[in-house]
Amino acid sequence: MRPPLTEDDLEATEGHRSPAAHRELADTLLGWATEVHPDDEVSTAEVLAQAGWHLDLAGETDAALAVFRRSLAADGTVEPDVRCSIVAVLLASDRPDEARAVAEDFRRSRPAPAECAAMAEVFEVGGDLEQAARWTAIGLTRLELTVDDELDDWEAEYLLRTRARVRAAQGLPLD
Repeated sequence: MRPPLTEDDLEATEGHRSPAAHRELADTLLGWATEVHPDDEVSTAEVLAQAGWHLDLAGETDAALAVFRRSLAADGTVEPDVRCSIVAVLLASDRPDEARAVAEDFRRSRPAPAECAAMAEVFEVGGDLEQAARWTAIGLTRLELTVDDELDDWEAEYLLRTRARVRAAQGLPLD
């Protein structure tokens, strides 16, 4: 049995490499995800999400999407939600209808304000400012519905900064 994974182990896999090195690292992460240790600090979902990221950087879009979808069904959570990564990969591979369908599924899950900001950034980077603005509006609604003791100040700040940037890109005045 492998030793338990730590946050440091997962963090050590970050960074840019050659496509072949990304693929090799994805294979390592996929192996870790199949051999869960009871003392792992990181969830299987997090390990799979990291593997999906490396597959995407290796240029293996369909494999990345499959692994991201496995992450959705795995034990644990990923922040931001792995559907943000799925939408980003779909937009980058010119599959906007599929991206919007995944985003709509995510919206129905009642994401937190910070997750709405993350999805807005995905659409912003993907060049869809209309959807980016929509996601900041969804985030503002979630923010209004959040009880004060459930909200971290950074969430509101993250959302509002994202909204300001998107509005500026659209040529709209600040709120």
